[in-house]
Amino acid sequence: MNGVLFCSHNPILTKNLYGIVRDEGCTVDIADHPALAVRMFLQKHYDAVIFDANTFGLSTEDAVGIIKSVSPDITIIVTGHQGYVADSMSIKVPLDLEELKKLIHNVISPKNSPN
Repeated sequence: MNGVLFCSHNPILTKNLYGIVRDEGCTVDIADHPALAVRMFLQKHYDAVIFDANTFGLSTEDAVGIIKSVSPDITIIVTGHQGYVADSMSIKVPLDLEELKKLIHNVISPKNSPN
């Protein structure tokens, strides 16, 4: 099973995305701010990290930079952002949950296939 770290302090977004990611067969850990997400990432292996662009404290861009410096191949998806943050994929606002579901499926599925 693949592990995904989701970072958002928006409870509605968290509830919606948690279900989508879990339904794709992933375990999901949640951090409510980027500094906690970075700390969790440094303590546990994740196949992907999803950030809400609307954060407080450490910026999403800084958190993505830190995580990419430790693990350059990690998949990072930023939700609610009009363009790319550092070396990440992004889903712009308004957030299309079906688009995000397809993106997560495409990112995680190759890791599930036996090759």
